[in-house]
Amino acid sequence: MLQPATPRGEGPLVPFRPPPPSHATLMLIFIGLVSQLAKRAKLNRWVKTINLPHTKKKVKPGRKCSVAGWGRTVAWNNLTMATTLQEVDVEVLEDDECMYRHYNASTMMCAGDPEKGKDSAKGDSGGPLVCGKTAHGIVSWGPYRPPGVYTRLSTFIPWIQETMRRLQP
Repeated sequence: MLQPATPRGEGPLVPFRPPPPSHATLMLIFIGLVSQLAKRAKLNRWVKTINLPHTKKKVKPGRKCSVAGWGRTVAWNNLTMATTLQEVDVEVLEDDECMYRHYNASTMMCAGDPEKGKDSAKGDSGGPLVCGKTAHGIVSWGPYRPPGVYTRLSTFIPWIQETMRRLQP
């Protein structure tokens, strides 16, 4: 494991209402970039596909997951951006532990390690929350301290599948 990232210091820029434009935009940008590759990506030991969750499947609280990103290594210090990809292990928590303003349990999930101060950080947004061999979330927002808020990918599987179909040549 690389140096753990610390709590993020970003909050939601706009109230969250499904469909979530900020999350949908992040996913659409990624899908758009992948669909615009000049040729198929060559899979190897560094480039692999990852499973997506089943529609509406929730990760059980207590599950250990991993978050990766290039964000801050000290939450309150803008000068501490990572120079190498960072990874930290976090735990999926009950939704009521993230009852921040604008938190929506149907489209968001709560994760972090409040006791050890571990979570993603500002600048990690858009990075994956991986549980086992499945991408269950996308780093989204939260306070400077854990836990953080992640987009619940299982909510958006039909949208992702439809978007991918529309982008096929």
